[in-house]
Amino acid sequence: MRRVSILPAIVAVICALTFAQDQRSYTRGDFINVEGSSLNDKIDRAVKQFKSSRQGDTVWLAYHFPARDNSYVGMFSGTIYRDSDGIKLERKEDLTQIAVFLLTDASGSQPKFTRVKTLNLSEPYVFENRPVYWLGNVDANQSIAALEGAMRADAQNRDLARGALRAIAVHNSPRSIALLKEIAAKDADVEIQRSAISNLSRIKTDDGLNALAELYDSAASDTLKEEIISGIARNESRKAMDKLQAIARNDANPKMRQRAIRRLSTVRGSGVWVN
Repeated sequence: MRRVSILPAIVAVICALTFAQDQRSYTRGDFINVEGSSLNDKIDRAVKQFKSSRQGDTVWLAYHFPARDNSYVGMFSGTIYRDSDGIKLERKEDLTQIAVFLLTDASGSQPKFTRVKTLNLSEPYVFENRPVYWLGNVDANQSIAALEGAMRADAQNRDLARGALRAIAVHNSPRSIALLKEIAAKDADVEIQRSAISNLSRIKTDDGLNALAELYDSAASDTLKEEIISGIARNESRKAMDKLQAIARNDANPKMRQRAIRRLSTVRGSGVWVN
C-alpha cells in the first residue's frame, strides 16, 4: 500500500518540475548566441540547437537589423513630456537596439514562423516560457526577404502578416518601400493591403510619400483610398498637404473630397486652406 501511495506523489513532483520549467522567464542575459554565414544559415543552426535541447516546440529567433531613421517601435517612443514649468522630456528610439523576433514552430521538418514582433531591447523585456536564440546583426535585405517569405508561406495568417509588415517598414532599405507598395497594390486580402498602406505611412520620407500618392492615383477601392488619405496626412509635409488639397479640390468622388478636407483640417499648423 505504501508503494502505491508514493507513486502519485512522485508523479506530482515530476509535473510540478515540468510546470516550473515551462514557466521559466528569459531576459536578454539568457539569450543563446548563434553564429552563421547568413540569416538562413543562422536560423537552421538555431533550430537544430533548440531541437537538441528538448525544451519544447516553439522558440523565439531574434536579431538586429539596420533600422530607418526616425523609426518608432517602443510603446512610449516618440512621446514628449512637457509641463508648465518649462521641463521637457522626449523619448527617442535607440535605433541600434531595435530587433526582429520570430516566434518559430520547430516541431516539423522545417521551421515555421507564426508571429513577428519588432522590439527595442533597450527596454527590459522578459520572455516567458520560451528561450530566445540570438542571431546577431543581419543585413536589411536578408531580413526583408525572410519576412516576405514567411508571409508567402502562411498567407492566411493575418497576425503574422501584420507583424511582418510592421517590421519591414522599420528596415533601412529601398526594398521596404517597394515591397510595402507592391503588397498594398496587389495582395488579395484587403485587410493586408490596408496594413501595408498604414505601415508605408510610417516612412515619412519623399519616397514613402510618393509611393502613397501613386497608390492613391491607381487605387480602385474607396476603402483603400480612405486609408491612403489617412496615410498621406500623417506625413504633414508641404508636399503631403498639396496632395490632400488636390484630392479635396479635384477628385471625382465627393466622398474622397470630404475625406481629404477633414484630414486637412486636423493637421495642426499645416497652413493649408481649401477654397
